[in-house]
Amino acid sequence: MNDPIIQPNNSAEIKANRNLSIWVGVLGLVGFGLCYALFFALMFLQPGLIFKLIPMPAITAAAISDGEQTYLLTDKIDMSSVDPRQERPPEVKHLLSLLTGTEPGTAQEIPAYAQAIGAKGRLLFLEPGGYRMYDGSRWVDKRADAIGNDPRGILAPAGLYVLSNHDSGPRLNLITSETTLPLPLPPEFLAVEQQECLCAKLALYQGDLCLFWKGDETLSWAILDGETWSAVATWPFSGGYDVISDDSNLYLFQREGEGLERTISYLVFANAAWSEPRQLPIKSGFTDWDAFIEQGKLKIFVQQLMTQTLYTIKEETLVDPIRLKGPFDPSPWIGRGAVLVIFGNGLSLLAIFAISAGIGRFKKRIWRDGDVEYEFASLFRRSLAMILDNLLLFVAPLLVMALALPGFDEIPGNPVRFMLTIFSALALFFVGGFLYHSLLEGLYGQTLGKKICGIRVLKADFSPCGVAAGFVRNLLRIADAFFYYLVSIIAMAANLKWQRVGDVVADTVVVKVRKGE
Repeated sequence: MNDPIIQPNNSAEIKANRNLSIWVGVLGLVGFGLCYALFFALMFLQPGLIFKLIPMPAITAAAISDGEQTYLLTDKIDMSSVDPRQERPPEVKHLLSLLTGTEPGTAQEIPAYAQAIGAKGRLLFLEPGGYRMYDGSRWVDKRADAIGNDPRGILAPAGLYVLSNHDSGPRLNLITSETTLPLPLPPEFLAVEQQECLCAKLALYQGDLCLFWKGDETLSWAILDGETWSAVATWPFSGGYDVISDDSNLYLFQREGEGLERTISYLVFANAAWSEPRQLPIKSGFTDWDAFIEQGKLKIFVQQLMTQTLYTIKEETLVDPIRLKGPFDPSPWIGRGAVLVIFGNGLSLLAIFAISAGIGRFKKRIWRDGDVEYEFASLFRRSLAMILDNLLLFVAPLLVMALALPGFDEIPGNPVRFMLTIFSALALFFVGGFLYHSLLEGLYGQTLGKKICGIRVLKADFSPCGVAAGFVRNLLRIADAFFYYLVSIIAMAANLKWQRVGDVVADTVVVKVRKGE
């Protein structure tokens, strides 16, 4: 380059700048096109690659006990094998792990199952046409044609009671190691329209089989004494329920209400009568729950988005909580997110540095106004200042979310509040950011990021910027941001004063702060 000083009326330099902007635009569009082509090619040829880098969380399907220990059943969607060319859908992996302390042990993958039950030191996984038994160390597979679809079962001293759907309708069988004994079902149960076994549950009460089922806004139950069913008891009910028992009592857990009104209570059947409902002090926002008997103690496992807690129930209180991380616990992702942000910004700055150096090689930056020389800020300095300002602007929205949402576990119970909080945080970031840039640049010529990077906003005649010009130049960021700020880069390459679109409209420039200024 001959003369480092920009000559305002140099037509050759103006033409060179325009040619430079054309090359920047062409190379930028080609670069974006190649990146998108590579992305779509990978998604087509290796569609599961991105999910290998970002694993899906494991969702707890249930917590069960063999009477001595607690096991967690989790489902994990494996997207790595997805292939639309072969119509290969995502795979759901079923995992079993023993709860040791406050962390699940090593998970082992198990085949799909319809229901998992536990008792007497064993776990049973029912499936159509058979079941698998696990004693904590080894597996035993059993085939049983008497087990149909959607089986519900319970272990008893006499054998395995199974209620399942068959072509002819629901059937109840007692399966032993040698025989299968068909048992009758209550006429009231068979009379329920579109009866599904999934809505029915089996339990034992002092050795007798109990059958519970839901109807239209009702819950019914009966006891099988030998081969005869007792009179059916029915009462109004809606919501979810579960039934478990120990040696002397029968426990009916029920979930009622929705949102913030969702509650869990339980009743005890003893001495041929039900107790009054006992309300459990469980916070709203739980997504699911499982109740069971372990070492003679009544327990409940409560699932929330960020936490999972195993409680021991004593009357209407919850004691001895064992807290585990939930499927959407943010702690593992905070560090990953920070690394991702740093890595992404680092790559962006490297790319911007290369582009800035390339533009600076063919474009002059010194402007003489009388006896004073001004050096226009490079693309790299301006980009670094913007990144620093954005990091600062993230603080306020994060504080709003932290104060407005004391716990993400309450989101399912209050989705409106969650959406309002997210909307408020986004509005604070964008509106607050606009005011932050406009006012500080208009009044002082610098934001905190620009001050750190040693650059300042002035009018094109190098007088102070002014609030009006500050508002205009920042309003036009919407246009400058197209194609990942490629529009602003092309504009800076095209004109003599390194102005983006917002600068051109507002008649402003960005210069380096001179020593001693």
